[in-house]
Amino acid sequence: MLHIHLKQFRVLVVIGTLFFFVDCAGRVKSWKFYDSQSLEVRVLNTRDWLDGVKEVMKDLDIIMNREIRYYLDRDMRIYNRIEPNYEAMEVSVNTIDSVLLRITSVHDLMKNTPGDSLQSVPEDSSLSYSAMIKSSSKDIALAIRAYNKGLKKLKRGFRKDRKKLVFIKDEYQQFKNTLYEIKYKRDLLQSDLSDFDKKLNEALFKKNDTIYSKRVIKTSKQLERLKSRLDSFEQFLVGIDKIALEEVGALVVLKSAADKRPFKFVTRFEKGLRQYQDSLEEMRNILENI
Repeated sequence: MLHIHLKQFRVLVVIGTLFFFVDCAGRVKSWKFYDSQSLEVRVLNTRDWLDGVKEVMKDLDIIMNREIRYYLDRDMRIYNRIEPNYEAMEVSVNTIDSVLLRITSVHDLMKNTPGDSLQSVPEDSSLSYSAMIKSSSKDIALAIRAYNKGLKKLKRGFRKDRKKLVFIKDEYQQFKNTLYEIKYKRDLLQSDLSDFDKKLNEALFKKNDTIYSKRVIKTSKQLERLKSRLDSFEQFLVGIDKIALEEVGALVVLKSAADKRPFKFVTRFEKGLRQYQDSLEEMRNILENI
């Protein structure tokens, strides 16, 4: 019962804090949009972000239910650091969800009212559709700020007990960005590979009985082996989010701060990247000497 009363009190405090921030909404910027299409992009991007956060919160909720009960019984100092900040995150997510629905409703009203535009003022209102939506978008910005602040303090609270929250996406997101860099370096060889293909066709159909043609054919097999290795690592990066989730089993985990062991997908990335770079260099040397 004590936990229930404390939780209810925390929710009231968090909600009150959020309303205080809303009173200071001038500190954040509203959305910029110029027409219905650009507004819909804003809504879609925010919805995509929110959907991702909700998925993370499902796994985080399992952790927090366990840890809150643990610290409530054993260490109120840590409890008071983690519980209110997690409540702030939950309230923020619910706030963003509600505000998005509000914005969508206002926009739908405009679209379903013949002759109205974003600058029109609907009946029973003193504000235009655009002004109402921009005002609501500040609520979203404030709630996102509260979510990020709560998350930062939540991580800090666990560190006080030598634990760390690890969000799996943070572990692999930079790896996905690597895909564009390595594919760019691979594309730099495309011109030389095209020239080699011409030599290969000539060797197969015109000079297939010469030492040179045999050398070209042998080289083509080497290049195919190397290209297969490059393809394999690129496919790994494309699907690394699924690979990481399958390995870890959750989008967020709580680990001991003393646990320095890397995830298997991290080790696989580091090894694969070295092999990819070595393979590119080997391909470059082969093409220069053929």
